[in-house]
Amino acid sequence: MNANTGGTSRLTYGLATVPAPLATDRPAHIDIVVSNSGTEAVLCKQILLVLPTGDLAQDLVPAGHRVVPTVEPADQWTVDEIESGVLLTLPQDDMAAFTAGGTPLTVRPVSGESVSLTTHGLLLRLKDFKANGLAGTALLRVRETVSVDNGLTWETNQVTLPLAKYPPAEALTADVVGDLVLREADVDDNPGSAPVTLLTPGRKAVLTWTAPSDAVCDIYFDGRHAGPLHDQDKWRFPVTGLTRDTHFQVRVALKRSGETITHHLSTAVAVAEPVFPHLTVAKITANGEENYLGNPFLTIDGAVKVEKESHLFGDLHGKDGTLTVNNAVVAKKNLSVEAEVTVTGSLTAQKVQARDEVLAKKLVVDDAQAKKLAADDVQAKKLAVTEKALVGSTNFSGMANGDLWISGKFSADRADLNSLFGTPDKLTGAFDKTVRQAPSNGLLLLWIYTVGHHATRTVYVDIESGGSFETVAAATIDYGSAPDVLGSSATVPLRKGQRYTIWQQGSGGGSTDAYFFPLLSG
Repeated sequence: MNANTGGTSRLTYGLATVPAPLATDRPAHIDIVVSNSGTEAVLCKQILLVLPTGDLAQDLVPAGHRVVPTVEPADQWTVDEIESGVLLTLPQDDMAAFTAGGTPLTVRPVSGESVSLTTHGLLLRLKDFKANGLAGTALLRVRETVSVDNGLTWETNQVTLPLAKYPPAEALTADVVGDLVLREADVDDNPGSAPVTLLTPGRKAVLTWTAPSDAVCDIYFDGRHAGPLHDQDKWRFPVTGLTRDTHFQVRVALKRSGETITHHLSTAVAVAEPVFPHLTVAKITANGEENYLGNPFLTIDGAVKVEKESHLFGDLHGKDGTLTVNNAVVAKKNLSVEAEVTVTGSLTAQKVQARDEVLAKKLVVDDAQAKKLAADDVQAKKLAVTEKALVGSTNFSGMANGDLWISGKFSADRADLNSLFGTPDKLTGAFDKTVRQAPSNGLLLLWIYTVGHHATRTVYVDIESGGSFETVAAATIDYGSAPDVLGSSATVPLRKGQRYTIWQQGSGGGSTDAYFFPLLSG
């Protein structure tokens, strides 16, 4: 509704109401706009608005009821209800310039410095009050304090704004219902000014809309129905527990002049991290991070279950051409591998059939596996061991490609082993504590031979263990006074690469020798 002004003023005032026209004993919202429509520049110190307060037909606000005023632009004006129904509107500076023809004015505030003010416009809003219960016309009185001579003299002018009130049955309803918005809510479910378009987990919100207090409202959302709601001056509905994008519909029913008028309001909100208990789609298109081939990823946080064809439980990783499965893999039918098969743990087979070669860099079989492997069929045209085959639980170092070491029992129908010991090597000058290294696995044999009486001699073998050498074997003789020949020997097993020293003590005639016998020489 727009109202013509009565009286004389330098500024121009316009008025609009929601609903239009106002209905008695119903919530009301009033907007008053102020500007300079004349030809002279106007400075303004204040605007005083008086609302008729009481319970008579010419009154607007019921006695004892407060009005909540706001003003725009809020950074240039302030407004307060200084007493019941009296609103004082002041500029943030000492004065506000309402220029004519768009020409800025220069004024001098109390600070004494010149300030160039742009053209002012003012919107004064009165909300959160209810018109009183009697039909009639209320007069809003506006008193302005203004100057048209750049602040040399000031004048006070008054203008009246007539405002009609109708009984609810005769009031129009087109603008009474509307403004359905989901807003932020505080801890007490009171709505804020900011609308909510994306609802995050744990965030509180409240649905608000405008309707007369005698309306009957039903709310439909997310397969749920709330209502009927009625007898509310401010329509609010707290929203919690949404798990997916939700569409709200509010049906507002009004009884007017014996007829029912129905309004349908709708709004929607998106939900972050939505949850879908059941989802059926014809196609999912990936649009995430791209791999090295330029193909986008479809990223799914959590487990994926594919009915009928595939079931994946636990961890499954595929990256850089490698598929890693952290749980057991069971193949009900044939398993074909075109490249290599590498087994770092145990390999158990009831039956292994190979039409051609079976190549293994390392085949480890313990006692239990060996018995089972012997009990079942292992058929192969060719079994090639390219590096090591260990039987038992002891792992030896120093084996060359092609060597076969047996740490447990070994039996075979045929054996092609030329000799167990290789040709012995006599160690020259071996008793001077020179550090030597075993060229292969073998035995070290020490021999002492003495002639003559009163001869005593001892030879020692020290091997390296933990970075230091310690004596592990010794051979000794003590001839005494008998004129017999006396000898003694000691044998020490060595591994390939093991470091050792030989040394001796004592005196008397005779000789000492050392020999190294390599093992498993073919």
